[in-house]
Amino acid sequence: MMWSSFKSSFITDFNIILHDKTLFARILAPFILILILKFVYPLLSGVIFSKTGFLLDKYYSLVAITFLSVIPMFPGMVYAFIQITEKDSNTIYVQTIAAEYKYKFLLLRMIISAIISFVLVMITIILVKPVPTEGWLRNLFAAGLLSIQAAFVFQFISTLSVTRISGIAVSKLYWIFIITVPLGLLFHHPWNYLAFFSPLYWISWAWVVPNPAESFFYGVIAFLLTSGSILILLRQFVRRFII
Repeated sequence: MMWSSFKSSFITDFNIILHDKTLFARILAPFILILILKFVYPLLSGVIFSKTGFLLDKYYSLVAITFLSVIPMFPGMVYAFIQITEKDSNTIYVQTIAAEYKYKFLLLRMIISAIISFVLVMITIILVKPVPTEGWLRNLFAAGLLSIQAAFVFQFISTLSVTRISGIAVSKLYWIFIITVPLGLLFHHPWNYLAFFSPLYWISWAWVVPNPAESFFYGVIAFLLTSGSILILLRQFVRRFII
């Protein structure tokens, strides 16, 4: 019964995404980022170099990692908006099941958004090679850490929003975390301390730092920051919308 309910919910969510142009566009947005990195960035770099002599290519990893940090936001937003507008669904059966297993469906959507994020991030990594000096293990490590951000975005928007409009406003706050990636990689002590709150900052350093032990340590910090935030938001969500 539970598995069939989850399966029905997944299929219903998938159909909602396919028939909602805004949600579908957000799922496809990472592919636009891929096209920019694969074709627009090299062209722009060539034009700038020919006119000014400035080599933009040396900042490729910085730009690519920043773009990749944006990707988890899209599936997180998509499933958060589905969660917010669930009561408007025309499927009575799904509404009834969701009311009975609301908490478990919440966890299911968090997991699905993270899985979709992981797939999108891995596709992007394979195609654009953001950190060419690193092997598959480090890339897999970074992709796993980034995918968890989708679950955070989902819970962040779901907990702090009651309508799609407020959800869009809340989602814009996530850009504060994204900005810490280029700023954290460009600036050093003491200015980088301002980015310590962001798991994306630690993920980016875990990706580029040469020392494997140091990379693992930064990854653990990112994981603890993300999982801790999710647990706090999840507890708040349960208090507001379930209990």
